[in-house]
Amino acid sequence: MTNLKKIILVVVAFLFGGLLTYFVMKQFKTENTSEQSHVIAYQIERMNKMIVAEQAYSDVYNHTSKKSLPGFENIYSADKKVTLLVNAKAQATYDLKKMDVELDSVNKKIIIKSIPPVEIKVYPDVSFYDMDQSVFNKFDKDDLNGIKKRAIEHVEKTINQTKLKQEAHQQLIQNLGDLYFLAKTYGWTIEDKTGYANELNKLYN
Repeated sequence: MTNLKKIILVVVAFLFGGLLTYFVMKQFKTENTSEQSHVIAYQIERMNKMIVAEQAYSDVYNHTSKKSLPGFENIYSADKKVTLLVNAKAQATYDLKKMDVELDSVNKKIIIKSIPPVEIKVYPDVSFYDMDQSVFNKFDKDDLNGIKKRAIEHVEKTINQTKLKQEAHQQLIQNLGDLYFLAKTYGWTIEDKTGYANELNKLYN
């Protein structure tokens, strides 16, 4: 009977030890996953910023117009001309505050649902450099506003939007790559539902 009690005690002790180990490991795993979630969430928070690729442009815009009496064009014309200096700052931006990301800490998964599209913005600064006008052919306010508008449109057409978008795209991939690298380090998986998934998987998987 004594031996039986010893066997029972050993079995009970073994089971108790196994259960204790299981709960301790489970708690450790839970705490470890929670810590990883906080680190990943912090990384995502750091990414919630504006990615900006920027270029500066400068140009001179000239406008000339003539005014003459019908039939006397070859004899006399009242001319007016104006020269404008146009400086412009062009930006390609990704507003990552609008990025839709979900953390699934149970399955250790990062789900990237959407990333806002790139936006091109131009900030022009126009100044009148030189103006020459005739008494019979003067600039009015509407003339100058129209010329200023055409000068801005002229500069906007010279902006290399393709290059700007490429520079912003490279910055975006680098930022998302940090998240991919962190997930790989902790053994998490990324479910990327955006159009950047193939490019990032080739680089970081």
